Amino acid sequence: MVLLNSVVFAQQKSIRGKILDASNSQPIAGVSVKVVESGRTSSTDQNGQFTFSDVTVGNTVVVTSVGYLEYSFRIGNQVEYTINLTSTINTIEETVVVGYGTQKRRNVTGSIVSVGSEEIQKTTLQDPISILQGRAAGVQVTSNSGAPGGEMTIRVRGNSSLNSGNNPLFVVDGIPIESGSVSSLNGTQNFGLNPLADINPNDIASIEILKDAASTAIYGSRAANGVVLITTKRGAEGKPEIQVNATTGVSSITRFLSVLNARQYRDAVLESYAALAIPEEPYYTLIDSLSPMNNGDVNWQDELMRTARENKVDFSVRGGNESNRFAWSSSYLDQDGIVINSNFKRFTSRINTDFKLSDRIRVGQSASYTNGVNNRINAAGTGNLSIIRSMLVRPPNMSMYLPDGSINGYMIGQRNPVGMALYATNLGKSNRLIGSQYAEIDILKDLKFRTNFNIDYIAMKEDEFMPSILDYREGYNTGATRSTTNLTWGNESYFTYNKSVNDVHNFGAVLGMSFQNWRYDRTGLDGMYFPSDDIRTLNAASVISNQGVNVGSEHAMLSYFGRMTYNYMSKYMLELNMRSDGSSRFGRQKRFGYFPSASVGWRFVDEEPIQSLGWLSDGKLRFSVGSTGNEAIGDYTSQGEFTLGTNYLDFSGAAPTVMPNASLTWETTTQYNLGLELGFVNNRILLTTDYYLKKTRDLLYNVPIPNTTGFEFITQNIGNIENRGLEIGLQTRNLVNAFKWNSNFNISFNRNKVTSLPNELLTNGFIQNGTYHILQEGLPIGVFYGWRFQGVYARDEDNVNNVINGANGPKYVGGDPIWKDVNGDNIINQDDREIIGYAEPKFFGGFSNDFSYKNFSLNVFLQYSYGNEIYSELNHQRNSIVSYNNLSTDALNRWREQGDVTNFPRLIRNDPKQSDSRVQSRWVEDGSYLKLKNVNLRYAFNSQWINKIGLRKLDMFVTATNLITWTKYTGYDPDVNSYSGLRVGVDEGSYPQNRSFMFGLSLGL
Repeated sequence: MVLLNSVVFAQQKSIRGKILDASNSQPIAGVSVKVVESGRTSSTDQNGQFTFSDVTVGNTVVVTSVGYLEYSFRIGNQVEYTINLTSTINTIEETVVVGYGTQKRRNVTGSIVSVGSEEIQKTTLQDPISILQGRAAGVQVTSNSGAPGGEMTIRVRGNSSLNSGNNPLFVVDGIPIESGSVSSLNGTQNFGLNPLADINPNDIASIEILKDAASTAIYGSRAANGVVLITTKRGAEGKPEIQVNATTGVSSITRFLSVLNARQYRDAVLESYAALAIPEEPYYTLIDSLSPMNNGDVNWQDELMRTARENKVDFSVRGGNESNRFAWSSSYLDQDGIVINSNFKRFTSRINTDFKLSDRIRVGQSASYTNGVNNRINAAGTGNLSIIRSMLVRPPNMSMYLPDGSINGYMIGQRNPVGMALYATNLGKSNRLIGSQYAEIDILKDLKFRTNFNIDYIAMKEDEFMPSILDYREGYNTGATRSTTNLTWGNESYFTYNKSVNDVHNFGAVLGMSFQNWRYDRTGLDGMYFPSDDIRTLNAASVISNQGVNVGSEHAMLSYFGRMTYNYMSKYMLELNMRSDGSSRFGRQKRFGYFPSASVGWRFVDEEPIQSLGWLSDGKLRFSVGSTGNEAIGDYTSQGEFTLGTNYLDFSGAAPTVMPNASLTWETTTQYNLGLELGFVNNRILLTTDYYLKKTRDLLYNVPIPNTTGFEFITQNIGNIENRGLEIGLQTRNLVNAFKWNSNFNISFNRNKVTSLPNELLTNGFIQNGTYHILQEGLPIGVFYGWRFQGVYARDEDNVNNVINGANGPKYVGGDPIWKDVNGDNIINQDDREIIGYAEPKFFGGFSNDFSYKNFSLNVFLQYSYGNEIYSELNHQRNSIVSYNNLSTDALNRWREQGDVTNFPRLIRNDPKQSDSRVQSRWVEDGSYLKLKNVNLRYAFNSQWINKIGLRKLDMFVTATNLITWTKYTGYDPDVNSYSGLRVGVDEGSYPQNRSFMFGLSLGL
């Protein structure tokens, strides 16, 4: 009898099958079909059909396809199989990653948005933050720089802090990683390099953004600004699958800005001198067209901007068996910037392994290494060291080269931007290792224990050099070097319990602890007067300075966390979270913070009266409340800080800067979230809405104090901020037959408000936050404050009120700006400033459409922002004759004589009435935009044909990024932010965005 059964079980046979989309019964091509025991694989043809010969009865067949739930079946006596796959695009059964685990989406009570690998592969963007832009409701991403490897700003449900950071916590495969720039030599730029550019997007399986307190509270003190969970691809059972992706393409600037030519510029300079009350002679060589230094007619944008190339190759192998699984990948990126001599090269390698040592014990590891070389150039920022600003304001008549062939590097405060790009050095080299090891043990059937050790190590070497050929001082050259290391390591250990009673009562729990330590070290020096511009090592400098850059800093955190979940038949859901964090950054009495959350869910669609509604296929109501924290202050702030290097005679010294504050404690954000999820027409339409209210109290802020204390400031807990908003996501399957059309739309509304500030910090009712912004109770963050520009006096007599500049200043005359006299005293001074703009948008979001027919697929992605305003300091600089700046062609319509009606004031040297130097509404522009952000056209070759040449998969695609931007903004791009932190919506002259066209092949073996 036993022998007979063995013979039957080992029977060999041939099978064939057809795989259909469950929603429309249409065949699906390119589906992977694998026999688990033998590792043999096949894929469906154009008609959704597959065949296997000589397979064994009783073996298991696994069917997988991107965008569909996995399906498996056991081979029986039948020969033909018809399999219906369920799409994961609009399904509530898919699994999402949450803190310390996973959940089915149907059981999630928090607000979580996911971006899967199928979305990522439609782009050619090279960092995870860029990919999120417009694709996740409630997540606002703004470009600080269009340079390769440039930093981005990301906000989840608005700004929640004044001083202590507003970036979310990033967790990669369970490892909390460093997401802030560790760059030290940033020139005049207000931001650094993007550390998340170290992660290769092709390695990412999914990105989950946790937004409300129910989902983030388990991460406690670092989760006030949301949590971004990045999960990388891991191995699967079956024959190893090799994947090779190769892309190549070009990029160029999206638009050029207008500037005056040499003749127009000379006329403007002469006119500006003639307009002075006592006319002066201009610097003679500036207008002398016969001078070899000023006989040019150069459009500096044409000289600096180029069509840049980009090449990338990805190679990966994934596979395994029941006991061992692995995923290994390597990638090389060589990306030129659109400004000459800027480039980013990145090599990444990653290996993820999972080993099943026994039925109860599993171990594994994740490790990634990145080597990056970023030739940054000092593109953005302020002053004559900024290449972007210089290429717009350097006079066109200043020649490129001198008669002896050397570069015309410096004239009258203006550096040659081409010379800065070619001969100045701003180079960053980095090595990064992110790794973890885990062990997981099944203690009981429903109880398991997991522990992991993780590390994130960054080593960066930066070099900077400005040669003497770009300076007016003979032999004056400067250099600097920095070596920075940032080490984060920790351990997390926790128990997980899951129990189901009769498939009715479902219990879950997580209980654990974690420890994490951070160590930051920086060494470096500055040097001057090198013997030659060709000798740039610091040992050649005759003057060494700035020993104060050598610093070390360390802090640690000990945490305890737990979660309990319960659901009754997935109809009634309850979840409780708690985390306790102890941080060395706070005093002993305030060291621990406690961050609880509670959430409930009701799947009302499962109630009998509602089940009879045939048009409603899903319905869930969610509510959550909880607290999260923020501890992003200096490592020793509560203990007080000193500045070293304040020496006296020959003795070393230290000076106090930050007063100790042992009572300093956490910023705390309490958030309420009400969510509604609806599905219609068999979930072909899914609508998700979330309304939230975030209240942040005990804001950590550096409060200035009198110098008589011996300190500059003390960090205190002061003030409150509130964010409230609405998020809407709509997924639809519009056409489901041979021609398919799926859409994904999201829109987010966020209203930010400062609700409380201490009176002792206020001057005239507000805090001046940098040059352009103020902080004031009742107003949002990102408020521009200055003078209201109301046009230009056409004639002297139009100033009927005899308005003057300052208490005893001159009267405004024809050609001068008309300023709003706020208090009506006919004097324009500090008292006439008012709110002149708002940087935060009224709403933002994205709209993605996927079309497919047979082997062709097309993705069209639109991204938008509406209602935000930009303070264009860039346009201010290129419309001011001060410092011999060149002007935009708007200056051709300037006021020249009595009676001229225009909005461009007369040109006059040295700004005698501060018309140019004022922060003013003239430079506040509408920053709303709609971008055709991404278009991806892909062709998947017929599986029957490619199988004959030994390939598993072959796709060809073309991707265009930043194809069209519709906007009223007159700068390079409205997706811009020159500052980090709360000084949002300012364009100082950031590295411009580019338009790219990439061609690629994706090959599978």
